Amino acid sequence: MIRLRDFIRVEDCYFSVVGYEHIDGVKCLLRYVPSDSGDRIDSRGRRYRKLSHGEALQYEKFREFQKDGIFVIPHNIIDEIYKPDEMLKEICKRDEEVAKVADFFGLPKMGVTGSRLIGLKGMSSDVDFVVYGRNSFEFGREMIAEGLKKGEIEPPDLVRIYERRKVTLPFEIFRVHEERKFNKAVLDGIQFDLLFVRDRESSPIPEKKGRKLGIATITARVTDSKLAFDYPACYFVDHPEVRTVLSFTHTFVGQAFDGETIEARGVVEEINGEFYLIVGTLRETRREYIVSMTLLNKFNLEDEFRRWKAKAFKCSSDPSSTNLKSEGDPKYGGITVGR
Repeated sequence: MIRLRDFIRVEDCYFSVVGYEHIDGVKCLLRYVPSDSGDRIDSRGRRYRKLSHGEALQYEKFREFQKDGIFVIPHNIIDEIYKPDEMLKEICKRDEEVAKVADFFGLPKMGVTGSRLIGLKGMSSDVDFVVYGRNSFEFGREMIAEGLKKGEIEPPDLVRIYERRKVTLPFEIFRVHEERKFNKAVLDGIQFDLLFVRDRESSPIPEKKGRKLGIATITARVTDSKLAFDYPACYFVDHPEVRTVLSFTHTFVGQAFDGETIEARGVVEEINGEFYLIVGTLRETRREYIVSMTLLNKFNLEDEFRRWKAKAFKCSSDPSSTNLKSEGDPKYGGITVGR
């Protein structure tokens, strides 16, 4: 069974798997391709380079398999599948940094993904550590929180992460959200991320593409955040039209928890007659966001958030009340959307 955070190889190119359901082909992103000038070298001495999302979509070789901004690779052309949990022991033998992170957690269902899984780590590659099952993942977060408290591990370099992800929200707003997620840290100088993968748990969230209605900003209370660290990150909300806020960027995983009020801006999609707010289909979040207004209130950051919106959206009023009108089907359930 192929699932989220596995990798596949087609000929000499590597793809990261981005979903759980792969009926018509494996949903994935093209990540590493051969390049004479690449800074990644495999065990045979071949050079590779890592592609951004935009570069991957421009890569000619697999253009026929593109669909809705990702790749859907037919099962019959896959040459190799790399599974983080099944390969962990082997990787630990050759990668001391992965072995140290694995030893810190010592969980029964864990693995490593990303460049280290396929033997293409770079000089500054983090350890992308995978934990399977929600209970095990939450225990892993508790271990990080306790390890930080005891000084066994160090907090991550949030300035580095902020700049690398090209986050447009003010740094202080980014920081207060990140510091309570406990999904990344530094162990003996090794930067690592803790990533969640469902282990046989079903999800009520459909993976198919919906009908885009336009851009909207909503404010709502989170009623269920148990899948807040999944892909996509999922926040069930108490809202008259939008059933769920979904995020496809790592910046907004674990962004809010049960009972908190969020403000979110993204694209409204209709799927099976229900409305979803989709945030961050690209790694660069631009003007889409999810913020916990409850958290901003706690740290007196509401004014800074309003100032950022006024500047980002080039208006003097609160852009959460943009009064944009739908240019699509008017039968969209009353959500204020625009394009």
